[in-house]
Amino acid sequence: MNPKILITRLLATVGVAFFCYTLASVPPVGLSQLGWHTLGVSTLMALFWISEAIPFAVTALLPLVLFPFAGICSVSVAAAPYANPVIFLFLGGIFIANGLQRSHLHTRIALKIISLAGTRKSSVIAGFLLASAFLSMWVSNTAVALMMLPIAVSVIALFHHQRDASFASALVLTVAYGSSIGGMSTLVGTAPNAILAGFMLENYGIAIGFLSWMFLALPPALILLGFSWVILTKIAFRLKENAGDDATDLLGIETKRLGSIGIGEFGVMAVFFVTAGLWLARGFLQTWFPWLSDATISMAGGMTLFFLPLDRSWSSSILDKETLKTIPYDVLLLIGGGLSLAAAIHTNGVAAWVGSFAHRAASLPAPAVVSVILFVIICLAELTSNTATTSAFLPIVHAPRFHSPQCDCLQQSARQHISDDSSRDLVELRGVGHFFSLVGVGDPKNFELCGLAIF
Repeated sequence: MNPKILITRLLATVGVAFFCYTLASVPPVGLSQLGWHTLGVSTLMALFWISEAIPFAVTALLPLVLFPFAGICSVSVAAAPYANPVIFLFLGGIFIANGLQRSHLHTRIALKIISLAGTRKSSVIAGFLLASAFLSMWVSNTAVALMMLPIAVSVIALFHHQRDASFASALVLTVAYGSSIGGMSTLVGTAPNAILAGFMLENYGIAIGFLSWMFLALPPALILLGFSWVILTKIAFRLKENAGDDATDLLGIETKRLGSIGIGEFGVMAVFFVTAGLWLARGFLQTWFPWLSDATISMAGGMTLFFLPLDRSWSSSILDKETLKTIPYDVLLLIGGGLSLAAAIHTNGVAAWVGSFAHRAASLPAPAVVSVILFVIICLAELTSNTATTSAFLPIVHAPRFHSPQCDCLQQSARQHISDDSSRDLVELRGVGHFFSLVGVGDPKNFELCGLAIF
């Protein structure tokens, strides 16, 4: 039998067996019966996600069945997190990303950034890094990589006669690094960001705004991009800087192939900038429009694309019913399932119980604790989806950090001394900085790829 299939079945069997054991046994000291059952469901879902015994989305739906069955909560309570506003924030972002792709505006943006960077090989690397990172802030990093890779291959072909194999390797890695790093910069960049924001709102009532996230995540993303460029052009590869004019000719050909900017591209561009502007100005606008939220803005922008024409003939809109078939609903269900599981773990005391075993680690330096847990999460992400890993471990990893006296004191002091709402949000967000590191903001792949380049 295939070893992978054997391991999958073994992990799934262990998960089911442990869940049945929690139903039939007495809970350990310090944990309630509901908490014990919740731990059983958590273990079952985590092992299913790791082993991929069934599709991720199906595992994410298990709380709707197992929570009522085990008496953990009613189906209405279990289903509530599946309608978390962060899910609709992510859905609106997917709509806009699909609009960028359908109108080919994303290709035009990428070509423009690359052409502005210049034709020296180190400049081409910088251009691809910036283009991939910028697009992955709004479009899934997988889609960005698939879009940028053909362009990269075309550029590599132009330099084939120079027999510079290092440039080809560096450029392919550039697409991967830029796509991964850019995804950590915004709430809609990748699913784990949305999972974390939803977890904070669901369990702590802390709303992480679009601008607040960018204040925290964009600076390290820019630093990582700079390090990646240095590593790819100065350390890992020794590039011959004479690139010639072939790259300029290729960019010109590709730009001409796109033609002039169409009405569909103008429509997507308008929606994109208006939506991004409203996200950034939401804190200011809420003075007059208290109902305004990031999710409302995102859905309004995404749904507007269903009313705007793709071309001058108005034969079809930018987004249509066919677009709905391409929406990754499995990711949305995965986010909802992770939030439902996290809420049950928090409510029934499982997180606090697990955190009680971490008191011995409290004497260790915080960087050491963060480094160990981050290493474990990254290694696990080699074997399973980073989104599934985040959903499974987010409720557990947070416990020792949020229930420490130092963190509680910091949060109380911040609320006493800062009255401005937006400033308070930033302090609360900054106070859980370690937490973002533990779950690998954006993707564990962000750190994983940079580590691969360094070593």
